Amino acid sequence: MAFLLESFEWLFYGVGEGALPQRVQAAAAWRRVLAPAVGGLAAGGLWWWERSTGGVLGVEAAVGDVSGRASRRMGLLRPFADGVLQVLTVGAGNSVGREGAPRLMAGAVAARVASRLGLGPHPARTLVAAAAGAGLAAMYNAPLGGAAFAVEITMPAGMRRRGVWLAIPVSLLATVVSWLHSGGRPTFAVSIDGPDSATLMAALPVAGLAALLGAGARSLWVRFKDHRLPDTWALPLGIGAAGLLTGTASLWVPVLPGNGRDALEAALVSPTTSAALVGLAGVVILKPLLTGITLGAGATGGLLAPSFALGGSAGAAVAVAANLAGWQVSVPVLALVGAGAVLSITQRAPVFGTVFVWELARGPLWVLALMAVVSVCCWWLTSRPGRMRGSSA
Repeated sequence: MAFLLESFEWLFYGVGEGALPQRVQAAAAWRRVLAPAVGGLAAGGLWWWERSTGGVLGVEAAVGDVSGRASRRMGLLRPFADGVLQVLTVGAGNSVGREGAPRLMAGAVAARVASRLGLGPHPARTLVAAAAGAGLAAMYNAPLGGAAFAVEITMPAGMRRRGVWLAIPVSLLATVVSWLHSGGRPTFAVSIDGPDSATLMAALPVAGLAALLGAGARSLWVRFKDHRLPDTWALPLGIGAAGLLTGTASLWVPVLPGNGRDALEAALVSPTTSAALVGLAGVVILKPLLTGITLGAGATGGLLAPSFALGGSAGAAVAVAANLAGWQVSVPVLALVGAGAVLSITQRAPVFGTVFVWELARGPLWVLALMAVVSVCCWWLTSRPGRMRGSSA
């Protein structure tokens, strides 16, 4: 999927090397605008056909079916085809997560293996959930985060106690295999010094902002998904139009296209300038809106990367503003704190949100502790009964 994503980025932007923002900036203006639209139009047409002929059985449905029949019906062709369409959509620059593709494919393979081995319903469902988390772990080189995703989000409550003992080794194994591509390096390389009082104090406004943004983004995305376009001829036109908006916005904010990984990377290394602050604010405002529009148009994709891109940009914006005001605070630390908090809220999973984002940069343990405190507090504040409704994505 990593190689396929790079191929789609080259195809749509005509630039052979570099991260997606670099390809976007190097491409002609007309190509920057039209690439997400053309990709969305193509993927939308194929999704229209796919859904009109039976659709795809997802990991959540397979794990949630206690009879085990759903996992046996997953198949391989449709999950793999749907995963390719998700990667195509992101490679063209549309604003939606790509982590759903490896999760779906890994879950489908696990379901086929469980069927061939003659496993019963419970162990088969546990294996499918563990494999889905392992797909995420391999993509981001985050074994603990992948295991936490499998246990805290994919598995029902009754499966978690025993499921964790399968999720951890499966995610570790998948991550080691992924080192053939990543070389074992963390997703982001950042330099973080020891703790200081100014950064710890600045984490308080980051926590408040992350709570508001996380709750707002989750509510916005649920509303868009609940009122998405029907699976008719409007599907490709809707996704294409959403891509056109994303492409147009990329003329001013080049990190907007794609799932959000590059937006978080830019936030972690953001300079302390007024121009950088404006760019971060642009991501905070536009990224959740464009993601919601893309989902509302009918695209399939995850929300993990858009979530940590939103939180990371917000945390970095607070850090840049504080530095401009005369404080000396760490931009990468506050970006990680914001990213973990928003992800914890949108997924309603504080353990996953904290551990997964921390693994992306492998910062010092004191950063992990700070992230855990902020994420749990934000999750508790926004998850009390009546505060938030809607399913995680």
